[in-house]
Amino acid sequence: MASPDDTTVPGEDFIDTLAPAPPTAPRVDLRSQSDAPDRLVFFFSGFDPKSATFYHRLFRTGIAQRNAAHDETLALGKRHRIGRWASVWTALWRGASSALGGRPVAMRTRVHFMRWDDIVQRHWRRAPLTLARDYWNIYAGGLGSGVLRRIWRTAPAAFWLAMLPLIVCVLSFATGLLVIGGLLALSGLMSALPTAALGLVVGALLWRLMARRVDCEWLLRLYAFMRQQALGQVPALDARLDEMAAHMTEAVEARMRQPGAAPLREVLLVGYSSGSIMSAAVLARALPKLSEIIGNRRANKATTLAMVTLGHCIPIAAEWPGARRVRNDLEALAESPLLTWHDYSAASDHAAFWKAAPWPQPALLKGYQASPLFPTTSSAWQLAGTRRDRRETHLQYLRPPRARGDAGAYDFFTLACGPQTLAEQHARVGSTSDLREKTPS
Repeated sequence: MASPDDTTVPGEDFIDTLAPAPPTAPRVDLRSQSDAPDRLVFFFSGFDPKSATFYHRLFRTGIAQRNAAHDETLALGKRHRIGRWASVWTALWRGASSALGGRPVAMRTRVHFMRWDDIVQRHWRRAPLTLARDYWNIYAGGLGSGVLRRIWRTAPAAFWLAMLPLIVCVLSFATGLLVIGGLLALSGLMSALPTAALGLVVGALLWRLMARRVDCEWLLRLYAFMRQQALGQVPALDARLDEMAAHMTEAVEARMRQPGAAPLREVLLVGYSSGSIMSAAVLARALPKLSEIIGNRRANKATTLAMVTLGHCIPIAAEWPGARRVRNDLEALAESPLLTWHDYSAASDHAAFWKAAPWPQPALLKGYQASPLFPTTSSAWQLAGTRRDRRETHLQYLRPPRARGDAGAYDFFTLACGPQTLAEQHARVGSTSDLREKTPS
């Protein structure tokens, strides 16, 4: 079996998107003798059948755009596949020492793409009976259990997006009954019962046509799948999460044991969209072992443990009455003083729970929340019905800033690949409370 970090090879090919940083005086540094990463990132994508290839390409284009507007440079290594589901690539941050406040010139980050899109693909297309079950479980079950009511209180925009498939369904059937059935009834061509039946048939056809046209059932699929996962009804994903936790601890241990390497500075999990649910679940599974490894300050005093969630939607899993494991996992993370957890969920992302903390409170972890100022011209209804707007709004979490901004502005590549660990950035903001950036009204 391949080592969790078997892509660490001398002379790894990098996609260099800009000229190197200005030369600096030679430094005596173990990193000049070793290509061991300073940071291990474990990236969890959302409920989307896009593979590691898509996200590696997204990194590459984002790095090229960022390099064009910043003094520092980022270089990206090739993507390598490990085993059945994991992929890795390396990013190298370079900048003059003066620009980094005396920090080392280079920061090497090894990104592990924690794949579950193959499981998503098996649940992406819904047969008619499965779709009917989803409608029943989410709307009847969600209303009856109070889940949708709690989501409405926490995130009204996310609630209305979740309700949109039901609204389209009801309006389509109402149109069929009132327009087709009403016209036939008034004309006297058919009796009441056949007229109503024909109206229902027309309404059903209109419903399926409109649902496909505006792609309004994407969030229903997400809610239904996350409900199943929260209730322990997706055994393939549960097994994958266990494998991911084992992979992560093996990768950390392998890096710690790498001879001649400088200390590992950070273990960082990044949960994007519904990947925030996956990252929390994996970290909770791995936390006892990671606490033992990282908590041994005599051996690993330089290593920090951190997680970043982007556009989180954790309540769609945690709020279900039977989701005890999800809530227990979140409580375990909240009680870990080793963990630094930052959440960036934009007010313009109507599917995100930007007003809700992803962790239970009170908490011992070092937490911080912010709402990035992403440009948007879409209302919640436009976002629901326009696939391109929805995709672009959500992808802004993974794109570089359009221009050089202040040091505190949201920048994904600084968080994931930059010269400071999340714990060091947290020391700069200096609070465990909700410090959201002001968002435009």
